[in-house]
Amino acid sequence: MDNFRPADHAMGLELQLEELTEQRHRARVQGREVDVRSLSVEINALQSELASTSERAAVEGYQLDPGPQLQYAEELSLDLPRWPAH
Repeated sequence: MDNFRPADHAMGLELQLEELTEQRHRARVQGREVDVRSLSVEINALQSELASTSERAAVEGYQLDPGPQLQYAEELSLDLPRWPAH
C-alpha cells in the first residue's frame, strides 16, 4: 500500500492509546497489577510508534499528502452578492 498517510495513522494510534490508558486505569482501580504492567508495556510501545509517526508526518507529510486543494477558486466569488461600500 503506497498511499500511507502519517497523520491518519497517528490519529489511529492516539485512539488506541486513549483506549489502553482507560483500560490501565480500570485495571489499577481494580487492583489488577499484572494487567497494569502489561498495558503499560503496550502503551509505551504505542507512544514510541506515535512519536516516530508524528516525526514522519512533520517531515514528509505535506509532500505525501498536501491536503485538499481548492480548484477553480475564482469561481467561488462569482455568485456572491455585491454589497455596496459604506
